[in-house]
Amino acid sequence: MPDRAVELRLITFTVGFETFVLDIMGLRQIIPYTGSTTVPTAPPFIEGIIVLRNEVIPIVDLRARLYPQLEERSEQPLVLITYSNAGIIGIKVDAVRRIVNVSTDALLPPPPIIRGIRGELLIAIVPYEDEVYLLIDIENILSGDEKQVLAAADLTPQDVEAPA
Repeated sequence: MPDRAVELRLITFTVGFETFVLDIMGLRQIIPYTGSTTVPTAPPFIEGIIVLRNEVIPIVDLRARLYPQLEERSEQPLVLITYSNAGIIGIKVDAVRRIVNVSTDALLPPPPIIRGIRGELLIAIVPYEDEVYLLIDIENILSGDEKQVLAAADLTPQDVEAPA
């Protein structure tokens, strides 16, 4: 029996010169980035942590994760607060564009060469109208080791200072 197509609602956002998408089901909210508290042992693409609704949330700078060589930054970055198996994670992005509806039948597998470079983060290629989006895997934003580093910090909201 063939798989049935499912309609996905995807939020589109930009990082650098690329447009990515994320399933809106994993999105909790979008907030302006106003700063974060640095975690000394964290990898360079972990911008820091924030406290939101009495929860400590790591902020992943997706630009630093994917394009460490790009220096130019957005003047008004946003944070996508998302759910993952590792808990709640904030993803810092340059801009949010829109929400699109796409059938799972439209999703294409990433080519093998992409799977080898950044494939751990990429679920599918999403053609939509005249554009092509990259569907990222929120579960693989952080590696197992990186999740352990953040868990080892074991910070509570009281440990986190408000960003200056």
